[in-house]
Amino acid sequence: MNAITLYTRRLGQATSFEFNVFDNQFATENLAVRKVLMAMLESVHELLNEVEIEYNDSMLVEKVGAKRAGELLRFLGATKDNSRETMTNGVVVSRTFRAPLTEERYEYFYHLKDIATLAHYRLKEGDEDRIVFYFTRYLQLIAPDARSQDRFLAGLDAYSLPYKLVPIK
Repeated sequence: MNAITLYTRRLGQATSFEFNVFDNQFATENLAVRKVLMAMLESVHELLNEVEIEYNDSMLVEKVGAKRAGELLRFLGATKDNSRETMTNGVVVSRTFRAPLTEERYEYFYHLKDIATLAHYRLKEGDEDRIVFYFTRYLQLIAPDARSQDRFLAGLDAYSLPYKLVPIK
């Protein structure tokens, strides 16, 4: 297997590791991609306390079915009170909600079979993004310190996932 490419960038004390889906040419349900997400989650697990999810109703229904979409959104914490709509020309194009990241919700992301089941999500430490998946374009870890950076790279090694780091300025 060829090495996956991770683009790195310093953000103050933090380091961003970006897995570009197009550059790596893996389907979002590929085991290698799932291992990247798993290593990201493991590296910052104890810091994560919130999830923010943006979704399009019809896209989610197409992926998982109408009944499962409703169940999934409720499980992940969507309510009428915490959801907001993004509209274009009077049409709802997406909905966004933010909820506590419980252990059950963490496990959902950890065992996700297709990282693109939800179009856009952010796993957060308070207001700080730690893991971001953005519309099948990229999966990003923002590791706040050397410990979480080392844990991420050690996780990739533990999953026997070869990688190369490409610094960007």
